[in-house]
Amino acid sequence: MLLPAIKKNKFPMNKKGISIVIGYVLLIAVSIVMSILVYQWLKTYVPSETLECPEGTSVFIKETNYDCINKILTIKLQNNGKFSLAGYFIHVSTSPDTESLATINIFSKITEGGTPHGNSIVYDLSINSLTPDSPNNVQTSSFDVLGYDTLTEVEIIPTRFQQEDNKNRYLSCSNEKVRETLKC
Repeated sequence: MLLPAIKKNKFPMNKKGISIVIGYVLLIAVSIVMSILVYQWLKTYVPSETLECPEGTSVFIKETNYDCINKILTIKLQNNGKFSLAGYFIHVSTSPDTESLATINIFSKITEGGTPHGNSIVYDLSINSLTPDSPNNVQTSSFDVLGYDTLTEVEIIPTRFQQEDNKNRYLSCSNEKVRETLKC
């Protein structure tokens, strides 16, 4: 018995449709690979862990003197922690509400006891700084708060320089902030 001959290409294939599908598959694969590469590259720009002040960094408001008539605020700070401090952020509140946040930054109103730097006060480290090894070292700063309503509260956030990756970083010790109620 003879088998009938099978004709090749009885149903012609549309090769144009297959090439379009292959093109889309390649386009999707290339875009996925590109997105993975871009993600890995951008991930290197995000810091892996935040820099924080070491535990034991602390500042103490030894005395506040608020002259509400002449609008002068004088603050005496003492380091009662284990590490030296470079300066501080200072914010005040004019709201009589005890739950209010101290949001008014008065760093630029300093008249003595530090130098404005960015949004903070930095000490002249060659002359005087708040070091833990000298407990009698008290840093006194005065602020001319003329133009503000009666101040009700002051908030101090200490700052320090810390060596990280062979670079001297300026850190805010926001976990160590102190608040003091002001009385006229």
